[in-house]
Amino acid sequence: MTAGGPPRPGPPGPAGGGGLVPAGSAAELSLPACYDAVDLYTCDTPLSSRVEVARTLAEFEKALGRRPTTVFTRVVECPGGRVLGHPYPREVLLAALGTTEEKRLEEMSDRLAGPAHPLVETPGGGRREELGGLLGDLPVLQHRPGDAGPYITAGVGVTTRPDGSGVNLGFYRIQVVAPDEVRIFLDPRTDGHRNLRAWLETGRPMPISVFLGADPAICVVAASRLPAEGDDYQIASRLLGRPVGLGGSPPVPEDATHVIEGQVLARDAVEGPFGEFKGYYAEARRSNVMTVSRVAAVPGAPFPTIVAGSTSGLTLMSFQNEYLMYAHLRGRGHPVRSVRYSLKARGEFVAYIESDEPSQELVTEAMAFDVRAKVIICGPDLSNPGQALATYGFTTRTEPYYRKGRVEGERVGLALVIPPEGRPTEY
Repeated sequence: MTAGGPPRPGPPGPAGGGGLVPAGSAAELSLPACYDAVDLYTCDTPLSSRVEVARTLAEFEKALGRRPTTVFTRVVECPGGRVLGHPYPREVLLAALGTTEEKRLEEMSDRLAGPAHPLVETPGGGRREELGGLLGDLPVLQHRPGDAGPYITAGVGVTTRPDGSGVNLGFYRIQVVAPDEVRIFLDPRTDGHRNLRAWLETGRPMPISVFLGADPAICVVAASRLPAEGDDYQIASRLLGRPVGLGGSPPVPEDATHVIEGQVLARDAVEGPFGEFKGYYAEARRSNVMTVSRVAAVPGAPFPTIVAGSTSGLTLMSFQNEYLMYAHLRGRGHPVRSVRYSLKARGEFVAYIESDEPSQELVTEAMAFDVRAKVIICGPDLSNPGQALATYGFTTRTEPYYRKGRVEGERVGLALVIPPEGRPTEY
């Protein structure tokens, strides 16, 4: 529950069920303490993992006007399995990083520029138990009716180069097709795909670990587009401000509640359709086959899941875009006060950059850093973007917008450099 008072009551649940029930502390739900930053709920209605859990969470969101962080305790196909819906609200990410909304950009930028803390090798997984039924013992959801089947959506894939260097963390969609086999989409633009190419050039499959339920701050790093060189866990140690305990190969955080180990093969197979973050299905395509050799989980720990295109996934996307853009611009000497990516624009396509010295140079730098943003607006006050655009004059920069290698119009950068005349009205 939040510190400001008792949890808000939940809406009625699906027909014949108990609906949302306000929960107690995060510890009572086997969640890290950072989850005490939000109201927590449980839902004990028996629900199928095939669409029903995700659909019910969407119904709760409509009734509440916000997506509640909810542990579903009765997944029909997986007795005893529990699912954590909406695992990464903004308040939880801030609490995990030990910062606030007002201080986050400056503090995270400073940490990112600071020294890394040690990566401590630990036996790890002392609380985890091996699951004999492998993936069949996990409550993996099918999120939407048009999805090809159940998908692991909140799993962080850990890969390395063949020499063990270049530890990379990334979110990759994983379609479960059998207890010991999945199809994993490694976008060719990702470091994980580059690691895979390096392994296949040696004639060997790529070892991979997939973890869930670790410190949410590490998930912020996994969602971030970081340089290929170096170790993503070192970035996590900087943002956390402390050493990170790791175990296994490829290494996973010692506090991860669920771990999947296997190998990504050169062989591919049909994967999808899958409802992606833009609100449209990614149609069936060929993705790499991954064989699963080991699955372990902490008994009773909720299995996190993200509905692509809904709040948790978009929050991770916008959160990482904001701190990386802020750190980059500040590192280039631009006096930036804040950076915000609109969730309504799917967390990455429209950026608002507040600066007391907006300039075309600043906009040019921002557009070069984030080539996926379609619109970047820089001005002294963007608390109400519509009002700012209505009253300020601006300079404009345009560039071709590329999507999948072809031009689809132009991307636009606006520097609101001409202030309005007169004085504002009182009310």
